[in-house]
Amino acid sequence: MMSQRAVQGEGSNFVGSMTSAASSLSPLIHRLSGVYRDPQRVLRDAESLLSSPLGNHLRPTTEPLLNNDGTSTPPVLCLSGTLPMTYRGVTYNLPIDVFLPPPYPLRPPTVFVRPVASMAIRENHRHVALDGQVYLPYLHEWRPSTHDLTGAGSVDVQYFWQRPAVLFQACGQRPASNPSPPSYPTSVNGSSNSNAAGNSSVDEQRRIVIEREIAEANQAAEAARNAAIEEARLEEEAKQLKRQHDEQLSSLRAMVTSKAQFRVRQLFDGIRDELRRELKDQKLLEAGKGRIELLLMEGEKRKAMLIKENSCMDEAISSLETWIEAVEEHKKKSEDENSTEQKDDHHKVDMLAIPVDTYSAQMLALSSESAAIDDCIYFLDRSLVRGNITLDVFLKEVRKLSKRQFMAKAHLMKIAQMKTLVR
Repeated sequence: MMSQRAVQGEGSNFVGSMTSAASSLSPLIHRLSGVYRDPQRVLRDAESLLSSPLGNHLRPTTEPLLNNDGTSTPPVLCLSGTLPMTYRGVTYNLPIDVFLPPPYPLRPPTVFVRPVASMAIRENHRHVALDGQVYLPYLHEWRPSTHDLTGAGSVDVQYFWQRPAVLFQACGQRPASNPSPPSYPTSVNGSSNSNAAGNSSVDEQRRIVIEREIAEANQAAEAARNAAIEEARLEEEAKQLKRQHDEQLSSLRAMVTSKAQFRVRQLFDGIRDELRRELKDQKLLEAGKGRIELLLMEGEKRKAMLIKENSCMDEAISSLETWIEAVEEHKKKSEDENSTEQKDDHHKVDMLAIPVDTYSAQMLALSSESAAIDDCIYFLDRSLVRGNITLDVFLKEVRKLSKRQFMAKAHLMKIAQMKTLVR
């Protein structure tokens, strides 16, 4: 992540007083609603920090945030003031600025240490750069779902309690007091403005004060060295633990990856076989569907043709029945009118059908049989059309009658030949 530093504008506004800092957040967040993608999260986290004991001396304001490449962000929320921390049994106030960048909470807050005129940032500090920006693991491992401003403030206090971020500059005068926010207390190093040329008691007191300050400085240096040694030891232990953790994690990752790949291959093989079976069944179903559709189309065509033929046949039957009825009526009238006159004629006609010899009688019988077979076949066909008999019955009877008719016609031809020979 690119390091950032804050631009301190001369016209920075602190909104409200120390007691109304939390209540003044809402107007600020409302003004910055176009800057943040989640204004409610920004408001909630800022109110939580200001309401905690850590935020008693923090005030909300708006200032731009300048990047190292020279670009700056729009004015963002800045919580400026001091954080209380305890060092060697004494409570100090660390001056800081906490900036919330526009992508917050996706990006962590940017924290700066702001030393006053009598302070200087400790050189080669592990977590504070020379420009005052704070670098902590908590900020580096920032997660929007588990990290917040209050946690960042607590971590700052914890780290700076172990190793302070600022030191007092050596000078001949006492640093000017800064009541709001309070800063680190300074050592008493003032000198008397009165004339002490001949006053030995004043010189003795000054010597005692200087010796005490030197002793305290030596103790502080020794404590700093011990703290550095302890910090190096803890860092080495942390590295060893991290290496062990990374090795275990790599082993577990390899094992899990192998098992996952094996399961995925099994699952893939099963799915592939199932897909092959499904594709085969689908092809069979599609082929069957095509055949069924063809049969249905042929059936529909045949049905339409049969319906058309049936309609034509019904019309023909109706016409024939009408003609037969007319003929029967005409015949009945003729019979009624000429019944008496035709009695003798009928007898004469019947006499005409009497064969004169044996050959003629046989030929008449065979001709009558052939004509009767034709009539029988005709009425069988009519019964088949009307559905009175089935097709197999029709074909069976027609074969029998055709055979009898063939034999009758063959006998007729044979008798005719014999009759010719006899003549």
